[in-house]
Amino acid sequence: MKLLKPFFLLAVIALISALLFGCSKEGTPDKSAEAKPASTETKSASGETKNAGSAAALTIKHDLGETPVPSSPQKIVVLELGFIDALLDVGVKPTGVADDNKPNLIAAEVLKKIEGYTPVGTRAQPSLEKIKMLQPDLIIADTDRHKNAYAELSKIAPTIALKNLNANYEDTLKAALTVAEAVGKRSEMEKVIEAHKTKLKALQAKAPQGKPSVLLIGNTDSEIAVRSPEFFTSQLLMQFGYTYALKDASKYAATSTNANLTLEQLLEIDPDTIVLMSADSDKRDKEGSRPIQKDPLWKDLKAVKNKQVYEVDRYAWSLRRSVQGANVMIEQAENLLFAAK
Repeated sequence: MKLLKPFFLLAVIALISALLFGCSKEGTPDKSAEAKPASTETKSASGETKNAGSAAALTIKHDLGETPVPSSPQKIVVLELGFIDALLDVGVKPTGVADDNKPNLIAAEVLKKIEGYTPVGTRAQPSLEKIKMLQPDLIIADTDRHKNAYAELSKIAPTIALKNLNANYEDTLKAALTVAEAVGKRSEMEKVIEAHKTKLKALQAKAPQGKPSVLLIGNTDSEIAVRSPEFFTSQLLMQFGYTYALKDASKYAATSTNANLTLEQLLEIDPDTIVLMSADSDKRDKEGSRPIQKDPLWKDLKAVKNKQVYEVDRYAWSLRRSVQGANVMIEQAENLLFAAK
């Protein structure tokens, strides 16, 4: 028995050591598992995609597909001017903007809010190199302008494509909601749109009786560029209470947004009201009139005879395709088009 005691003690000590070692190992994290990123994704019912080792991302449906966008993206590049307003409406400032290297295309009050942004080339051909240098976590592209560059843009950062260049009124509201959703602020945009519709409803109450016809005209130097009935501002004028005088742009030499008319063709349409969009580039004589305004046929137009021609800023009424752009037009229409009605 005396000989067995030392062996018994040694066995007890070995058993206790094994137990302590096992507990210690159980409490130690497996660093090899930590080092391996998860290769699977899970989606919640709301469309939220979660990747192990990265922030939750929301999968955004847009015109060119579905894109996982990082939660609350901070460095955003926009490739159409209307998307600037959509971001500002929910308290987000873009990092980069395709501004055609002409900051004056952007409304002065908007330009002040995005002071310090980086220009990334033209809207038609944004600079991929300049966009890369900004290391964005979201790019907002135009469906029609950038569909051919979409794959390259997507290699730089998550990219969503929405209508703005050829957007109608409803497209613009829809795009604004999608932009807000992509930055996690959809509810804020819903309030912005609700306030816009309240403003629009107040203007509709002042609309002229009988829904007079209206035509939106831009350039007049060689041919008369009339905006198509599908264009954002044309549809907004219809929301104001007008009917659009040009029913079918395809009858004329037309682009996606314009129908090019002669003065004789304009006289055939003969709208009740003309909204004439002007810019510094328009040719004018010493008296400030466009050459077309001196033509006898122009003076035969019903809108000219009845003094229903209203001149507005082309940038504000053509380039600013956004909810806030629409609000500016509502305010100007109330003070200009409907002032004496």
